[in-house]
Amino acid sequence: MIYDLVIIGAGAAGLFAGASLPSPVKGLIIEKKELPGRKLLLSGSGQCNLTHGGSIKNFITHYGKNGKQIRSILYRFSNQSVTNFFESQGIPLIEREDGKIFPQSLQSQDVLNSLVNCCLNKGLEFQFSTSVTSITFEKKDDSALYSVQCDSQKYLTKKLLITSGGCSYPATGSDGSLFAILEAMEIEVSPRKPALVPIHVEGYPYQSLSGISFQNTRVRVCNKSDANQTAELTGALLFTHNSFSGPAILNISRYAAAGDRLFINYVPDQTASIMEQELLRLIQGNSKQLITLLCEYFSRLELPRRFLELICERCNVDGTIKASQTAGASIKAILRLMSNDTYIISGLGGYNVAMVTSGGVALSEVDLKTLESTRYPSMYFAGEVLDIDGDTGGYNLQFAFSSGNLAVLNAFQGIS
Repeated sequence: MIYDLVIIGAGAAGLFAGASLPSPVKGLIIEKKELPGRKLLLSGSGQCNLTHGGSIKNFITHYGKNGKQIRSILYRFSNQSVTNFFESQGIPLIEREDGKIFPQSLQSQDVLNSLVNCCLNKGLEFQFSTSVTSITFEKKDDSALYSVQCDSQKYLTKKLLITSGGCSYPATGSDGSLFAILEAMEIEVSPRKPALVPIHVEGYPYQSLSGISFQNTRVRVCNKSDANQTAELTGALLFTHNSFSGPAILNISRYAAAGDRLFINYVPDQTASIMEQELLRLIQGNSKQLITLLCEYFSRLELPRRFLELICERCNVDGTIKASQTAGASIKAILRLMSNDTYIISGLGGYNVAMVTSGGVALSEVDLKTLESTRYPSMYFAGEVLDIDGDTGGYNLQFAFSSGNLAVLNAFQGIS
């Protein structure tokens, strides 16, 4: 049998590509795991953060150095297009205050079921628990076919779409094994590394505060060898038992490496000099414990008492003494630590905790208007297998959907 279309990978990009087919084809989706969409089920902590609200114009800056190159892909099938698609499939969506868009049910299984049913309705078969071992391009007379070797089984197809993902969460099937096959075909693959990962630091002090989060922080990474190479972001931050995490940390991790410096400002909207003046005034003649005064002063920022107690401890300040007995130098030390908590980065989370992979098939290997390979006709790429990684918040699924849609519509042309 010769298939019209074979898709390698039943993840977000592959499933959405199949669902986007204009009409049924004789097609096949090959998936190495025993079920489809394993990683999709994990997205948004199982609630499936499909995309982000707002103007698609604001998405470009959320994809690092390659964001500008995928502008037309995102514009062509935007976040509004994604919203329209899923609502047309009977999945109502909700947008949270932070702009993240989810299915109203907050169940990623609902999204997966819808995509799988769409693929089946478009004539696609599924071949599970099947690993691709090689891909060859066979040109015969005026026709060309791809031979996809899977263990002992070989599949022939006129069109090939590769949506095999990156290297993150390898237990879901996204283990990067296909990159070696692509490199054997002389397709350039950019170096890969984990992205959207926690940051580990030397002397991490917040083990006892695991689970505490801050809705608004400013984080900055300074390169160990070139202080001029810095990255700065604002957003939520989370203490874990052994590392910093949360959206601000995950997003800035793509710019971080062991040996770099990490700076955290827990009160980014406050002016240090004004805070100092106000606190120095408040402690005068105040009989309350210093920690009580600090909790009251920072109550508008909802800073946890345990955090403020630990800040005092780190500054060698007794938080139980009367506020009036606190030296001005102690107030300055507390504010300095809260606005410029500084660490040496000891390492980053690995692929087992990475939400996405940085690196992949170089964008120079594809025509960005069609996502067809520049080396092999009728071979297309979509999703995380490409050298694109977005911020947390629905941006990676948006690219998976946008690229899957574009690639399959172009692959569909010429299928008879």
